[in-house]
Amino acid sequence: MKFSSIKILILSSVFWIDCSFAEPTPWWEVSYNLDIQYPRMGDYTWEHSSEKIILKGKGESRRSFYKIDLALGDTVIYLDSSIFNYKGEDIPILNWSFSEDGNWMLIQSKRQKVWRHSNKGTFYILKLVDKSLRKVSKKNENLRNVKISPDSKWVSYIRDDNNLYVYNIDRKREKKLTRTGSETILNGHFGWVYEEELSGYDGYRWSPDSRFIAFIEEDQSKVKRFNMIDDLKLYPEIQQVFYPKAGNRNPSIKIAVINVQGGGKKFVDLDQDTSSYYPWFEWYDNKNLWIMKLGRMQKKWQMIYADVSSGRIMEGLQESDPNGWVELHETNQILKEKGLFLHISERDGYQHLYLERADGRFTVPVTSGQWEVNDIIHVDEKSEIIYFTSNKKSNLENHFYSVRFDGTDLKLLTPEPGNHSISMNPNAKTFIDIYSSIDMPRTIKYRSNDGTLIRTLGKTNLGKIDTTEISKPSIVRFLADDNETVLNGILTLPHDYEEGKRYPLIVYGYGMPGTQIVRNRWQGGFQQFLAKEGYIVFSMDTRGMAGRGRDFKNLSYGDMAHYLSKDNATGVQYLIDEGYVDEKRIGAWGWSGGGYFTCLMLTKNSELFDVGVAVAPVTDFRLYDTAYTERYMGLPQENTRGYDSTSTISYVSKLKGKLLLMHGTHDDNVHSQNTTRFIEACIQADKPIDVMYYPTRNHGIYGNNAGKHVYKKLFEYFRLHLKIG
Repeated sequence: MKFSSIKILILSSVFWIDCSFAEPTPWWEVSYNLDIQYPRMGDYTWEHSSEKIILKGKGESRRSFYKIDLALGDTVIYLDSSIFNYKGEDIPILNWSFSEDGNWMLIQSKRQKVWRHSNKGTFYILKLVDKSLRKVSKKNENLRNVKISPDSKWVSYIRDDNNLYVYNIDRKREKKLTRTGSETILNGHFGWVYEEELSGYDGYRWSPDSRFIAFIEEDQSKVKRFNMIDDLKLYPEIQQVFYPKAGNRNPSIKIAVINVQGGGKKFVDLDQDTSSYYPWFEWYDNKNLWIMKLGRMQKKWQMIYADVSSGRIMEGLQESDPNGWVELHETNQILKEKGLFLHISERDGYQHLYLERADGRFTVPVTSGQWEVNDIIHVDEKSEIIYFTSNKKSNLENHFYSVRFDGTDLKLLTPEPGNHSISMNPNAKTFIDIYSSIDMPRTIKYRSNDGTLIRTLGKTNLGKIDTTEISKPSIVRFLADDNETVLNGILTLPHDYEEGKRYPLIVYGYGMPGTQIVRNRWQGGFQQFLAKEGYIVFSMDTRGMAGRGRDFKNLSYGDMAHYLSKDNATGVQYLIDEGYVDEKRIGAWGWSGGGYFTCLMLTKNSELFDVGVAVAPVTDFRLYDTAYTERYMGLPQENTRGYDSTSTISYVSKLKGKLLLMHGTHDDNVHSQNTTRFIEACIQADKPIDVMYYPTRNHGIYGNNAGKHVYKKLFEYFRLHLKIG
């Protein structure tokens, strides 16, 4: 987990965490500034084989690094800014990491965004023993997915030709490992759909002994291209993205292994059709590779074991869910000392930990019960202890636990109510706990591995604000229309709320399958501003969302709109019946999946909703990508009824209220085509619609005042059409 940078204050050798504003809040300039300061850990990593952290400075110290003893608060300079100078030029530090042995630092000094997660840039390496700084190859610009090998003798990377290279640090020589790279053939990094929905961008793995690299070769040649036009240029330019829309052709994947010293590459014998994904692969040892094969409909995955020397492959562990989809958990891992695979499975109806042998013939259910494991944080193989996060204490909270391999000695390590985010020292002795709750803003604590508090590192400073202006939300529960299912909502009232008075309501929604909105955590963002302005703000988790087991989640399969529309209508009616809400002044807003939610509320649920603001909305999931959409909906060719029911365009004729759609024209994720198609449907149905396009902006709609413009326009739209009083 990454955190924003902090300033270092060295006062009497005591380390302290500076409290900076929680996030840029563009609505400040509208009328309201919620001047709350939150503690942040900053840009740090754990020191190799140590109880200390290495932290990058901020501001004038942004090119210096400090070593922090969290237990004592002692701070010493680790790397002075003068070190980061190459031939008289100061080198900016945008990203940094250490080699596995802790002897080298990899530094990125320039960055150019590719897609949501990937980027390319300029890279250097720093030898820590003598503080010598050198370039990663003679041409160290435009490199992507850069790594130092496990033995610290090589640096590997991808160049613009989509080929994989290695650089010998001692000999200062570059070697080109692949030669098939092109516009459509990608070596060592994944294309758009894998990066966004499945694996991230990283498409290669060093073997533990640094002799081999296993890498993917992705062929996009059969994937259709989507065009995005830059109309700000005198002569508009086109940017293309290989984007497989639901029901269309996917890229094909090969996995190969190559010896970095020479000897050619060897492909693993995998199915080459596009009916499968290969989202995960790791080395088990220096000669065996574990590969996950995932069916296109994502109802089953199977592990494939490949002997890279003989080429022999064997099928092993598998997981399936015929009534929904199998979840992919990034924190699943191979326990090499025990020869076991530790993973999260829903096979008993809830997400739990399982230890299994490669052939699947020996299974140990480590946890069980009507609660869910969220993530595996760390595994201490020697002590046979697993550290993980879970909603065991409450399905509205996330806590840190430990348990033995045999399922005994289950311990809660974070006793305070709320949602806890954990960073554990790789030596498994200590961890950093960042948490908040509805009643308690962010706190940072340093604990031992049994949960004992060592030191409080930071607390939120509320000293500059009148706390009576903060409206703490409350959790509300009510029955769905089946009169059996209890649904959770979170309600924020105006800070000057008067009982018996009815207020305008704004529902913030998302509601995509397997997600969760309602949590016991601090709510200090935009909803506080809206509450200050006199609105009630409400969100809820509908049937089909996460945290309550496989069967509850699978209710969304095949028709994402069904329970999303039905349960939100029930939630709004509950607030009306309880006397909170003026039934003639109800609005909705959301971004991305939340934009879809908003369009759905203003069309299918138009008898309840009067005003909506949809930012970057999906309006018809036929326009979205294969991997995401088909996971929850199947193929459009086989589920026409479900796709029609899920499409907001199907309900445009029911639109009654005021609806504003905002979209970036270079949104590579949810294409602005979604908004354009919705506009065309409104024209044909003779329905008024308001629209704002943001030229060349992507899914986040930021840069050159765009973010501020979005929030200001959003609020002005509600103020105009969903009036207070």
